[in-house]
Amino acid sequence: MGSSDGVTRFVTTVMGIVIGLTFLFGFGNVLALALRIGVPAYVAPLIAPALDLTVLGLLVGTRHLAMHGASEAVLRPARRLLLTASIATLALNVADPLCAGHRGKASFDAVGPLLLIG
Repeated sequence: MGSSDGVTRFVTTVMGIVIGLTFLFGFGNVLALALRIGVPAYVAPLIAPALDLTVLGLLVGTRHLAMHGASEAVLRPARRLLLTASIATLALNVADPLCAGHRGKASFDAVGPLLLIG
């Protein structure tokens, strides 16, 4: 195994941890928002994981396609959907504190989704 393989593995592991922590963090934020706006209790916990799995699938899928030589024309729609899903994640994470007038908490809650968008 070369140095490049080790670096790739390290970066992949760190990104996996960041994504996992971001998903856990976002779960609480989106669940609180969903319950606040009256989403049924049996549906509320499903929203964040569905969106987060969409983001994860698109991250992995676009990376796989790019590594295997997919053209920009093939990648563009998936990247647009990834950006849209990431923005939706950001919006859902900050909506509850913004509605309550807590701009500082909204800024804090934006960190995880912004890491994914970046």
